[in-house]
Amino acid sequence: MFSVSGILRQEGAGLPTTWGREEGWEAPAWYKMAVPAASDPAETERRLEQALEALPHLFLNLKSEDLYGEELGLYRHTQESGDAWERPVQLTFRTRSQGPGFQVQAGLRIQGGWNRRPKESPKHSFRVIFRSRYGVSSLKNALFPGQTGDLEQFILRAGNNHSWLHWDSKERRSADYLRDPWMRATYSVMGHPASRSRPVHLHLNGLYWGVYDLCERPDAGFAARTWGGRASDYDARNADKVLSGDAVAWDRLMSLVNAGITNEVSEKALRAELDVPAFINFMLLNLYGANGDWDRSSNWYAARRRNPPGRWQFLVWDGERTLEDPQDNRLQDDDDQSPTRIFQKLRQSPTFRHEFATRARKHLAPGAALSADAAAARYRSLADRLEPALYAEALRWGDYRNQIHRYKEGPYETYSVEDHWKPEVDRLIHRYFPARVEAFKAQLREAGLYEP
Repeated sequence: MFSVSGILRQEGAGLPTTWGREEGWEAPAWYKMAVPAASDPAETERRLEQALEALPHLFLNLKSEDLYGEELGLYRHTQESGDAWERPVQLTFRTRSQGPGFQVQAGLRIQGGWNRRPKESPKHSFRVIFRSRYGVSSLKNALFPGQTGDLEQFILRAGNNHSWLHWDSKERRSADYLRDPWMRATYSVMGHPASRSRPVHLHLNGLYWGVYDLCERPDAGFAARTWGGRASDYDARNADKVLSGDAVAWDRLMSLVNAGITNEVSEKALRAELDVPAFINFMLLNLYGANGDWDRSSNWYAARRRNPPGRWQFLVWDGERTLEDPQDNRLQDDDDQSPTRIFQKLRQSPTFRHEFATRARKHLAPGAALSADAAAARYRSLADRLEPALYAEALRWGDYRNQIHRYKEGPYETYSVEDHWKPEVDRLIHRYFPARVEAFKAQLREAGLYEP
């Protein structure tokens, strides 16, 4: 369905020279692979072939006007959302470039928040949705090892924070594309449901578009696959957005939270609405990673069963702003209508503090999920899977902030696996994880949330 030499020569001939608009400004379009001028052509082709064989391939094909058109194009109107900005797409998935696969019709939307903005990134995330009007109401083919149940939709995460396209040069230098998958994998190891994902090569209307993280959306459909029943049996939220059900139970929870834990009765009422042991593990992970980008409106999901009534469960999502400085401390973060507010109010309870301290000791113990060796080994496993493919990502997007669009903060460089990605991976494995456990324990002790 493609050739390595064809990808190296892709030009985007006849396609727009600019993409989405933002405050009167238009993003310069970029379709090429930035092959270094001094590179050996045969060696470049060999390395790219190896990179392309390292991951599955996802091909998305839609009408050119639906992708680039002045009036209807998704890439021309990246900040639009909703049903009006969903386009029919033909999807082909192959486990290898010439391996087994399947083809299906679906709907395609631009996905995400900050990453939608043309100035912030030319590599946008997508959401693929299955509907009867396109052919099938759900995807019966398994996209993930061990997957059970059909998928109504999935997300193609492009990467924003700690990527080679970020506006901050320090974040471009620390790009690893692994923090969010590591957070979700770690929550699973801690014993809780988490969205499965796998890196893939994306091809968009015949052009190579880079490495994406193909990921389950942790919505009501995910809840039904995980805990049983139907999607309609669940309230589900993407932060402040109601995805399924209504806000009645959430408002009840937050009313109890904001009233404070004043006695056993108020704590019992809150625990009837919230799975507190699971919530402690959710907070432990985000506080360990020192999540620097979550509030009432972004970067977490939650769900509860309506029929029969159940308790709220939180789901890890978009943990790109984690694993930065081993001394980072987020224990005082607080925002109403968010997990941090729930945590701050629950801390009023001695029972909760003791339970939190017990679980912290469990998960930070040698060999446990958040121990230095286990955390680093989990990260290394993800890195080993991704590394062979990133040469293709570097050719596609590694030079954009240097040669195509210099945005906000320099210095501007041509980013590569050897000079940028590997040093950051090594830093995390050899310096971050070994230092984080003791630093985090000290922070918890000072807050009365860790017991020897």
